[in-house]
Amino acid sequence: MATENGERKKAIEIAKNMLSLGLDVGIVAKASGLSEAEIESLRPTQ
Repeated sequence: MATENGERKKAIEIAKNMLSLGLDVGIVAKASGLSEAEIESLRPTQ
């Protein structure tokens, strides 16, 4: 279970970095394994 949590944290970190590079949510979702809704929730509020 600890490994799953660590993998999820890493996926979130990678997704945030990809978003900061301007990549599309769909691409980030496919690359990270997270859902598009999860990716959208990672976007900084402006």
